[in-house]
Amino acid sequence: MLSRAFALSALCICAGAAVAQQQISPEAFLDRAEGKTFTFRQYQGNAYVGTEQFLRRDLSVWATSTGRCTYGTITVRGPQVCFLYDDFPDPENCWLPFEYNGDLVVMAPTGEVQRVTKITERPISCEGAPVS
Repeated sequence: MLSRAFALSALCICAGAAVAQQQISPEAFLDRAEGKTFTFRQYQGNAYVGTEQFLRRDLSVWATSTGRCTYGTITVRGPQVCFLYDDFPDPENCWLPFEYNGDLVVMAPTGEVQRVTKITERPISCEGAPVS
């Protein structure tokens, strides 16, 4: 598990500059996410990663850039929000949520940083997405 100091340092390095950042709790992240659909892009390069609809605090639907959907079970482990997807059973798919330079961002233990670029209440549109 990442220490807070390491996470903040890594986020600064990944983003290329030391600007205002604040780690937020998984509960605060889920408060913002529940009932919403987030679009994620890589922090550096801005490449589209995918879109996630947070159906409940413990269930989401992830749509990849190919348009394929999968359900994800959401858990909280310390300061991290973790996802276990039906088609990607990696129990270490966890993220530290941050407010960073005015953006909502998440950072994986690997140092990968993604930025939330769009928040809507629209459901995901892809094969296998829920209808309610």
